[in-house]
Amino acid sequence: MTSLQSSETDSRGPLVTIRAGGPLDGVVTITAIGGRRGGRSVVEASWMQDGQRRLESLEAATYAMARAIAQAAANQFALGKPPHLARD
Repeated sequence: MTSLQSSETDSRGPLVTIRAGGPLDGVVTITAIGGRRGGRSVVEASWMQDGQRRLESLEAATYAMARAIAQAAANQFALGKPPHLARD
């Protein structure tokens, strides 16, 4: 993932999209809540399983936490496993 310019965080839609691909055709996104990169973000992971599109999401308190969650989800997709977005 790359760093974002502050002007990029004011737009609608995901700030970051990771197309993990693999057998589950996984995609992970990070979307800022309220348009602030340093603030709360939502991480969403979607994939195909048993012919159905699956989706999990989790709200993170900071963008840094969202990045870590998104990277972990992408790593699971790379292993051919669906991610489980949850707080530990």
